[in-house]
Amino acid sequence: MFDSHAHLITGDVEKYPPAPPSGVIPPGQFDNPMTLELLLEEMDKNGVAKAVLVQRGSLYGFDNSYVCDSAERHPDRLGAVCAIDATADDAPGRVRHWVTKRGAVGIRLMELIKGSDITWLDSPKARIVWHTAKELETPVCVHFFPWNRVEGLKALKSILEEMPDLTVVIDHFSNMDAKSGPPDYGIDALLRDVAAFPGVHTKFTTIPLGRLREAGIDAAPIVARVVELFGAQRVMWGSDITQSPGTYDYMAELGRQSVALLDEEQRRQVLEGSLRAAYGKNWS
Repeated sequence: MFDSHAHLITGDVEKYPPAPPSGVIPPGQFDNPMTLELLLEEMDKNGVAKAVLVQRGSLYGFDNSYVCDSAERHPDRLGAVCAIDATADDAPGRVRHWVTKRGAVGIRLMELIKGSDITWLDSPKARIVWHTAKELETPVCVHFFPWNRVEGLKALKSILEEMPDLTVVIDHFSNMDAKSGPPDYGIDALLRDVAAFPGVHTKFTTIPLGRLREAGIDAAPIVARVVELFGAQRVMWGSDITQSPGTYDYMAELGRQSVALLDEEQRRQVLEGSLRAAYGKNWS
């Protein structure tokens, strides 16, 4: 089992000072930090062989040092995905720095201050970032919230039309309305449009799985429907540890239960193969 979406927090605030773009550190973040050492313990306990460390941009901003340092210490088990400010003048240089000098296996674009316009994803500056990722053959993770999902998926389709061979990983099932019921469980034309591009993957984590569990909804049919759309080789599980509530045990259990309706090969792809397919050129 591979974890495509683990967040780290360290108590060493001198070496790795928090720098939230909002200027506000959410309370309790350092009470029981999910350090590198603790994550590895939790992974071992739950049979998780590898993990992608996704920068906690809302806490550390665009200084990806901790996830890169951690992945560098355990390159056989960990890879780092770095947050990039695509609105910055030096954004392409930052992509090159984190990927070529610090060994990042991917970059991530998302809105870090609620109410921001879509320039973090698509603008003349952001398009240069996308082209840089394409040149470096580096996957790009994108995170949409419910309030920017429609605009974001439309912009992503436009980007893919310009660069159809990009590797893109859409976080959290794109925040589709999975509670909307069968037959599509929130899959709409927007998601189908981007799923048509062969390099687009999607990721599900405790964000949708936890909400479904709280609502008493079985996630397995929803995962199966998404697998039907994307193919199992383009759907992956992630914990979202430190961001979503719950223990790592709980998150790993949710992940395993969610693939109950898939056949053995599909489960293998979702729990391992898709991550290899997305990040394989950068990390084996």
